[in-house]
Amino acid sequence: MEQVKAVRFRPFSNEADYSALRSLITQKFADPKRRFYPSLGDLDYIRSFDASFKEKVTICELEDGTIIGAIWPGHYRILYCVTGPNDLGLEDEIFAWAEQNYYAPTLLEDRTGTEVYVWAYEEDSARVEILEARGYSKHTWYMYSGVIDLDGAIPTPQFPKGFKVRPLDVSDLEQKVNIMGGSAGLTAPAMDIYHRLMSSPTYKQELDLVVVDEVDRVVGFANVWHDTANNIAIIEPFGTSSNQRRKGLATNLLYECMHRLREMGLSRLYINHGGLWTLDPEPDDAMRVYNKVGFQLLGNMFVWYKACMPNCPTNTMWGKKDGC
Repeated sequence: MEQVKAVRFRPFSNEADYSALRSLITQKFADPKRRFYPSLGDLDYIRSFDASFKEKVTICELEDGTIIGAIWPGHYRILYCVTGPNDLGLEDEIFAWAEQNYYAPTLLEDRTGTEVYVWAYEEDSARVEILEARGYSKHTWYMYSGVIDLDGAIPTPQFPKGFKVRPLDVSDLEQKVNIMGGSAGLTAPAMDIYHRLMSSPTYKQELDLVVVDEVDRVVGFANVWHDTANNIAIIEPFGTSSNQRRKGLATNLLYECMHRLREMGLSRLYINHGGLWTLDPEPDDAMRVYNKVGFQLLGNMFVWYKACMPNCPTNTMWGKKDGC
């Protein structure tokens, strides 16, 4: 009879833990037909922007010390859960632990009470089955993930006169940081945050692309992250200055990214878009651009929620002392 694996939970310790998580993510992205979150670039981006990342992450490991995943709260306390491709069945034990440690009064506008939240793709049948069995419900809030095959025909970028794309220069940093806050709902990073981003493992300055106008002023950007093991890339984040929209800059920046990546020998490009509330094909301007250039839906990652039941254990993460 096969012995049931038991999961242990401990605080994030050091870069060895971070490397282990990156290895698990690399293994999962070896399947080109599936979408998972976070990617290598997403993980670097999340860590760079969150100064308390190390304090938030809980490592999930087996009794022999083998790391099989991690869990931590992001915006609105929605839990990111990373597990290895061969350890999906252990997510039930991970979510059971999370329900004892991450419940708190809701932060979602349309919800009340005390709940716990988890991100999950509809297409991730193993996770969805576990969440449904544990009493979770799917919220309407979701993130779109798209993919485009770089082997197909890619239009030649046609920027307005005077505009062009080039890699980020150190002198561009302040300009880029300033426009990020007004693009696609992004939080504007401080300079120290962006320097931290530039020192992350997946970052390459030649793939940190900016659109500049006729006076070399930054008006658009695309952070492209290259997963060298799987020969794929993801754009995260991506946007244009609010006063430079409706000029075709976003569309042509995507075409430029595709051409550059294909020249590097990459086969696929992924893109994410969050903060969506409706499954309309084109719920906002960003989705209209992604559909126009040919991105195909790979998956929608929804928030799943579960109300905290009476007599729940003490919430150690949020300092609750009175149960649910």
